[in-house]
Amino acid sequence: MFVRSCVFLTAFACATLRGQVPESAPVIEASGLSITKSEFELLLKSDSRYSTAFAQPATKRALGVEFGKAFALEAEARRRKLDQSLAVQLKIRNYTQQLLANELVVGLRQQYLNDPAALKKHYDSRRIFFDQPRVRHILVRFKGSTVPLRPGLRELSKDEARAKAAALHAKLAAGADFAATARNESDDSGSREKGGEMGFVPRGATAANFEAAAFSLPVGKVSDVILTEYGFHILQVEERKPVLLESVKDVVANELAHRDMDALILKGYKLNEAYFGK
Repeated sequence: MFVRSCVFLTAFACATLRGQVPESAPVIEASGLSITKSEFELLLKSDSRYSTAFAQPATKRALGVEFGKAFALEAEARRRKLDQSLAVQLKIRNYTQQLLANELVVGLRQQYLNDPAALKKHYDSRRIFFDQPRVRHILVRFKGSTVPLRPGLRELSKDEARAKAAALHAKLAAGADFAATARNESDDSGSREKGGEMGFVPRGATAANFEAAAFSLPVGKVSDVILTEYGFHILQVEERKPVLLESVKDVVANELAHRDMDALILKGYKLNEAYFGK
């Protein structure tokens, strides 16, 4: 009965009765503004924050409500001609610049992910930066650190902790055993009893400056004193484990993309020095 009835309805109406919405149909509308089904779904698919919405109807509706609210406010702002203000247009331009810069780096990253030869060349040239280091460290905490204070010890100020770390560094430079020094002096309870042994450290697992030292320090060498939010660290790399390109290709592609971005920036603009100075 339903199928025969559809003959007398438009294709649009038939699709609606079946619970389907045509790609070109508006799914959110507000005072003359609208977005079609295909546009809305493309927007969701292009943003990882929203990509799971398709499999969860309740989530998709919640996002529709949030976008609807934004459409309603946009419509009112446009009715008040706020979009015609020069100051607002400059802000929109700034937001657009940030968005396009982000899309550029995403595109460059994907371009390199599709270029195995470029990935391998860059990977081979920076193997020391990708091979995973096995690290020992000594931590000297100071007041405010999230690392618990060792029982029986007093809080050190930042300057006192820096001085203690410098003294330990000098002791190591003079030949003191790193593991023994860590067992006696380190404030890191997780590694102290193991002589400061942290095991193999993957990228992204530690603070940026800690990671930079761990991945660049020659095997057996003692680092300078390094400051993180946890305190002052002294590192020693014991060995490096080769990491296959396949497991770090996203990192390699990201480095190449940012290298290209830096090159574009280097000679891509000029300033009016009469205004900005030199």
